[in-house]
Amino acid sequence: MLFGFINASVWFSLAVWCASLARRQRRLDAISLYDPMTGLLSGRVFTCERWPAAIRGAAPVAILYIDLDELKKKNNQDGHDAGDAYIINAARHLQRRRGIDQVFRLNGAGDEFAVLLLGADALNAQPFANALLRDLGAAGISASIGGVVTVSVSHSRRASVLPRAEAAMRTAKLERGRVIFETLAADA
Repeated sequence: MLFGFINASVWFSLAVWCASLARRQRRLDAISLYDPMTGLLSGRVFTCERWPAAIRGAAPVAILYIDLDELKKKNNQDGHDAGDAYIINAARHLQRRRGIDQVFRLNGAGDEFAVLLLGADALNAQPFANALLRDLGAAGISASIGGVVTVSVSHSRRASVLPRAEAAMRTAKLERGRVIFETLAADA
C-alpha cells in the first residue's frame, strides 16, 4: 500500500510540475511574440515571420522604419517613465492609424518601429508616410521615417530591403522629422 501511495504522489507532483512548465512556456511565447511595453508585435515576429511572408508574393509591399527623435531628450529631462509614455503614445498612434497593415516594435528596448503596408506601391507609400509623419507631429511625437517599396523584387535582392529601409531612416534622422523613400523594383 505504501508503494502505491508514493507512486500516486510522484505522479501528482509530476503533473503539477508539467502544468507549471506549460504556463511558463505560454508566458515566454507571449513575450517573444509581443513587446511587453507597447503590446505591439515584436521585431522577431517581423523579421522571422511577417516580412518574409509579405515579400513572397508578386504584390508590392512598403516597409517603413520609424525612429522617435526626442526619446533621449525626454528620458534625460523628464525621466524614463516619461520616455516610456512617449514610446507607448507613439505605438498607440501607429496602431490606430488607418491604412497600416501591421506595426512592430523593433529592438524591444528602443524607439524604433516597423510598419508594413501590404499592396502599397511607389505612388501611395511615400504620401502615406508623409501624412503619418504629420499625424505623429500633431500628437506631439517627433519622428523620422525611412521607407522602401518593393515591386516584384527577386529572391536574391530581398535581403537588401530591410538594410535599405534602415539606412533611409538613419538618413532621415540626420535632419529630424523627414521621410526618405526608395523604390526597389524588379531586376533589370
